[in-house]
Amino acid sequence: MPRNPLSAKSVRLAALTLIIAAASAPAAADFTASITAPVHMRAGPSVEYPSVVMLTPGAPVQVFGCEQNYGWCDVQVGPDRGWVAAGYLQMPAPAGPVIIATGGVALGIPLMSFNFNTYWGSYYRTRPWYGRRSYYDRYWHRYPHGVPPPPPRPPVHVRPPPRPRPPPRPPGGTHPRPPPTTQPAPPSSGRPPGAKPPGQPNRARPADKSGDTPPAGSGR
Repeated sequence: MPRNPLSAKSVRLAALTLIIAAASAPAAADFTASITAPVHMRAGPSVEYPSVVMLTPGAPVQVFGCEQNYGWCDVQVGPDRGWVAAGYLQMPAPAGPVIIATGGVALGIPLMSFNFNTYWGSYYRTRPWYGRRSYYDRYWHRYPHGVPPPPPRPPVHVRPPPRPRPPPRPPGGTHPRPPPTTQPAPPSSGRPPGAKPPGQPNRARPADKSGDTPPAGSGR
């Protein structure tokens, strides 16, 4: 059965039309943002990468996507392509301008990864620092998301609780002295109890009535 040359030509023409229309249409994932402060466009998502160009406040940039956690975004300004920290990029929103670093999810900006060899091979072959790509390639393999991990914190030493202090010592010694024992005061006469007053003769003790003392003149 012979083929219809008109149908084949029509199909090729329709396919060519679709290709031209797709190439001329803007990418659906492109967003327009503005720069909030002077910032470098870097050749990768880190301040360790070379500076491509210095961007001024208010400059419009085309955003293609951002790294995970919206730390850095892939942007283009004129012929320059590179990465800008998302904290310096803002986009209009119904409630007012939104910083991409904090509102990237609500703005619908897609997440994308940074492939060092593909990116540098596409945009930086004529740059003077392209010759050091091996150095920056090693950095990308060590820190694929641009930020080195934070240094380990030193261990926290917990001080032991303070020891209880002994009670304060009394003044004049380590231990209080016991009070002196009280003795009965001597009588007002100054004599010990039972003593005879001075000036009185001592009386003889009477003899025992049992007869131990002989009578006078008995000669015994």
